[in-house]
Amino acid sequence: QQVVTLKSSVAKKEERVADLKRKVHLFSSGEYEADDQEKMLRSLNKKVLEVYCHCTGENETNLQTLQMLMVIEKQLNDLLDNLERIPPAKVEQAKKAKNMERRMWLREETLREQKQQQEERLQRALERSQATIKKKSGRRLVFRSNPPARKEKKKPSQEQMDKEKEEQLYYFTWQHSPTHSMEG
Repeated sequence: QQVVTLKSSVAKKEERVADLKRKVHLFSSGEYEADDQEKMLRSLNKKVLEVYCHCTGENETNLQTLQMLMVIEKQLNDLLDNLERIPPAKVEQAKKAKNMERRMWLREETLREQKQQQEERLQRALERSQATIKKKSGRRLVFRSNPPARKEKKKPSQEQMDKEKEEQLYYFTWQHSPTHSMEG
């Protein structure tokens, strides 16, 4: 855990140093007027003092901005040296602990969300149960099956009717032929 704390502290300090270097570069390039430079210097001094107090734990100091920066830089170098001396097993152990902590936090967050959702569901159920009941009057409608579809009969065409008549005459009329006579 110390490793993680040290790494985050180092990262913050490097970020602040880069910001300070950028501001120093702007001053040295002469792009600002005297009033602007004074404001920036005061702002810079205030920020350096804030970082210095955070790094050293001292609340007040009589040091100049540059001297505070030198102290911060020395502490940063010391932290980096200490970080390099930490055995890899300790670093791995710290990573595992951090991962376990993150997973536990995620699990707790998930449980909180589930609990909140459950409470919301219970609240909605309570509201539904306390709402006025709408009683339906009359008989309940029941689904009935549809009657079979009717098939429309096609009217036969004139040609079809003529053909059928011809067939009826041929097959159903009595023709007296010699082979079919009843004499015998």
